[in-house]
Amino acid sequence: MADARATMARLRGRLRVAILIVSLADLIVLDLPALLTHLDVYVLAWPVVAGYLTLLVLLAVEGVLITRGRSWGWWRWPALGLTLAISVLVNALIPAEEVPGYANWPLDGIGWIAVVLLFDLDLTVLLAVLAAHFATNFAHLAIAGELAPAAAINLGTDVVTIGAFQVMAGVATGMLRRAAASAARAAEAEEGVRALEMIAARVHEDRRRRSERLDAEVRPLLVGLADGRLDPAAEQTRRESAIAAARMRRLFAEGDDVDDRLLHELQACVDVAERRGVLVDLATQGSWPGLPLDVRRGLTEAPVRVLSTARNWARVTVLGTDSGVSVSVVADGDAAGIPAEADGAVTITTVEDEDRLWVKATWQTT
Repeated sequence: MADARATMARLRGRLRVAILIVSLADLIVLDLPALLTHLDVYVLAWPVVAGYLTLLVLLAVEGVLITRGRSWGWWRWPALGLTLAISVLVNALIPAEEVPGYANWPLDGIGWIAVVLLFDLDLTVLLAVLAAHFATNFAHLAIAGELAPAAAINLGTDVVTIGAFQVMAGVATGMLRRAAASAARAAEAEEGVRALEMIAARVHEDRRRRSERLDAEVRPLLVGLADGRLDPAAEQTRRESAIAAARMRRLFAEGDDVDDRLLHELQACVDVAERRGVLVDLATQGSWPGLPLDVRRGLTEAPVRVLSTARNWARVTVLGTDSGVSVSVVADGDAAGIPAEADGAVTITTVEDEDRLWVKATWQTT
């Protein structure tokens, strides 16, 4: 769909160039000879020449805008007002009997300039401008008392012939705009479907990884309890069960959509300890960015073990600084099974003093 939008943009640009070429050809090939051969017909020639040159300047500006990929924007309205003023001025300087004739070159030239200026607007705007422009010519005849049937028919024929081409150009631009809008909506819809598919694939992969990790950590414990190899009353079994429960809660918490995943996963581990009757105090200081999953696991693995083996109390502190993040736990537990290092470039520091254990997991941003 991105290719479709690019194609529509190219077609729109080419149509804009084509309209510019037609307008320029009309002014040079048709209108310039009419101007030069009727200089003696106009009441005053130099304003007519100045109006013609002004229209050429407007087309030159359009060419510059096309090369730069820009539109007229707000400036289209002053330019359009100037174009209609030229239409009125030149028409006023043409004798009434010449209005249906060849000397009235603005009859078609002004309309093509309007098509250029109103390229990216609705067709109704172009129709209103063309109607105002053509009405000027009929008004001239009426004011001069020359609106005889023959003159009106001649002028009307010119208006229908010239206006039909200009209206068709406006219709073509409108159809192209609608096609481009339709392509854009289709592209947005397709991108939305792709985004949903990517999200579903990621969710499925995340669930698969969590299931495999949970199976690897919990299955041996459950099998040992089922076949009698592990004694539920043994301290080591209860310890491993508490650690497994905390890890399960952490795995479940990893899939939650929250702003601070690290704190959310730590809170899940704290909940497990509190359910065992351990009094846990959780404090935070500073701030930290969104951390990858392996870093969060590295920061929480040692605290999980400490909280799971704490007997009566524990204090968890999360500290975020410009240089990194640390998670420290002080509890009345022991250091058995605390890893010396963790995943995700996390370092583990352990200090044990009689019945008090202090463990700190640190991740440096550098």
